[in-house]
Amino acid sequence: MKKPIYKYENLLRDINELKKTYPQTPVYSIGKSVDGKELYAIKIGNGSRKVFLNGCHHGMEWLTAKILIEFAKDISCEQSTMSTTVYIVPMVNPDGVEISASVDGWQANANGVDLNHNYDALWELSKQTELSYGIAEPGATRFGGEFPESEPETRAVANFTRQNKFDAAFALHSQGRVIYYDFCGIVPSGTEDYLKRFEQVSSYVRDVPDGIASYGGFKDWFIKKFRKPAFTIEVGKGKNPLPLSDFDKVYSEILPILYEAIK
Repeated sequence: MKKPIYKYENLLRDINELKKTYPQTPVYSIGKSVDGKELYAIKIGNGSRKVFLNGCHHGMEWLTAKILIEFAKDISCEQSTMSTTVYIVPMVNPDGVEISASVDGWQANANGVDLNHNYDALWELSKQTELSYGIAEPGATRFGGEFPESEPETRAVANFTRQNKFDAAFALHSQGRVIYYDFCGIVPSGTEDYLKRFEQVSSYVRDVPDGIASYGGFKDWFIKKFRKPAFTIEVGKGKNPLPLSDFDKVYSEILPILYEAIK
């Protein structure tokens, strides 16, 4: 019997609750998934700095979507005092979440493309590396598509990012309790300050990915394109998908990092 997960329908329920409780908080779609699900963004605050948080690029990492919607609720009551404008896209890959409910290990979207390998950041090298992993066609994980931004979800997030010119960006994944912060040796100005503050409030440690994880991701693209701080934060510890029963523990340990991220 499959264990319960945080599905798209749960996200819709929580978004409706957020809109009722905080009608002044804009919630809108930035595009649609392959199967036509809305990709929702939440805008909180009106500060001069703009920070972008996103989650659930990978289907079975749905716990990151629940983390971000809860964080949106937490900071919506504080937005009149915020010096930052926070944009949150909690579930980049809603189709993948639905598929992961019945297919073990599913990270890709409905086209079998791994969205976090579909950005224009040494994408060609990522494709070469796929072959060394024996990946040559769409499937559950690591297939980067036919070209960068081939997928509607990736394209929507990239367009949203280009339009808003964010000062920093944070992509939540699971798991490992590590923070990735560079792209092939490029470390934008301001990155070290973030890392020091994260390390002061949490036990998460900085790390540098290797192999196929080094290219084609959202964080990689943001750093390459804008030369501004961006991070992949791997929440929790264990085996994906992390169970819903881990939520309270994972949320309590990631919350201080999220507050530092939006300062």
